[in-house]
Amino acid sequence: MSRPRVLLSHPTGNQNVRNALASLTDREMLAEFWTTVAWDTQSGWNCLLPSRMRMLLERRAYPGTPTKLVRCFPWKEMVRLAAEPTLLKSPLASRERAFSIIGVYWHFDGQVARRLSSLRPNAVYAYEGGALQTFSEAKRLGITTLYEQPSNYWYWVRQMLTEEAVRSPEFADLLPNLEDSTGHLEWKDEELALADYVLVPSQHVRRTLAGAVLEKKSVWSLTVLPRSGNGRGFPSTPLGRCRFFFGTLAQHKGIGYLLDAVERTGSQVELTLVGKLFQPNAHEDAACYRWRWFESLPNSAVLNMMTEADVIVLLSLAEGCALVVLEALSSGLPVIVTPNTGSLEFMRDGWQGFVVPICRSDAIADRLSTHFHDRKVLGAMSRNVQATATEKSGEKYRAIFADTLRAVVSCS
Repeated sequence: MSRPRVLLSHPTGNQNVRNALASLTDREMLAEFWTTVAWDTQSGWNCLLPSRMRMLLERRAYPGTPTKLVRCFPWKEMVRLAAEPTLLKSPLASRERAFSIIGVYWHFDGQVARRLSSLRPNAVYAYEGGALQTFSEAKRLGITTLYEQPSNYWYWVRQMLTEEAVRSPEFADLLPNLEDSTGHLEWKDEELALADYVLVPSQHVRRTLAGAVLEKKSVWSLTVLPRSGNGRGFPSTPLGRCRFFFGTLAQHKGIGYLLDAVERTGSQVELTLVGKLFQPNAHEDAACYRWRWFESLPNSAVLNMMTEADVIVLLSLAEGCALVVLEALSSGLPVIVTPNTGSLEFMRDGWQGFVVPICRSDAIADRLSTHFHDRKVLGAMSRNVQATATEKSGEKYRAIFADTLRAVVSCS
């Protein structure tokens, strides 16, 4: 089969999905793309929307994807987005209620499943938490099921974060994964069981799946940088510029360890926080008041803000493959990460940045101080990052993605 037709489904989308879409579209392999909201950034509604809603919707744009191949089912997701910052969140959009993210995924998955019998693609490509009904119907119809596991296996995550709640009780309320119900976790296991092929973004994710994917063919989809480096230079004297922390400001992202490390460095470091607050927490609330904090930004704004930074810091305890690290490296920006960010396929400790142990504020503070005091090290790392970005372009990712799908579908 030289050119299989693939239905790609993701309820909320992200930059990885955009790369996958570009890969399938360029090679005429996209049967349809299903999502909840596909926003037109040129829409006249943009100027009428509140700024928060406008930023959220701009992150749901899929430029370059043929409009005729995009199928949306937006109403539940729009209710969820509208309820999120209001008192309606608890009765409508929390936990597994009808307009929660889990409720939106389940309803959306059912809509995609109903489409398969009429479209009859060669394969359906879906993501963790949004594939159970689609895969069940695909198996009935003899359609190949391709499953992307973008994050660590849930059982591994639960063990890790249960230990973390005991280790750092002051941040235990910022561990959302511990709230998942047994039914929701069983749903994810059923998806894995129905998948013909499991694609993962890093060897770290593959390791967490050990024992969970039995007698199945697991395919490692190589992850490469989403765009080429833009070339940056650094002054040779300390400036104490911004250190970025991205993602949901929750403890599984290591926010508590970052804040402790910054305190240890004294006045050397300036911090910019970008990410949504999970829920009130005295330590985190104080940090957002003290430092520059943005709840949400479109991807273009995040990339622009990287030009102000010396280094990006991501200290995740559990992460599949951190997109923000890829984007930082592609911008020529050194990083400080843990092994659990899934980033070790494309960076080396001391070369494009530093790898620090999880849950070690002292090691993080030491590396922040190194960046502050030794600008020559920072400049050398930036040059190394740019070389890596040149080798691993978005075009290469798109070629690998399409070739992988073509190979696995032809074997089915």
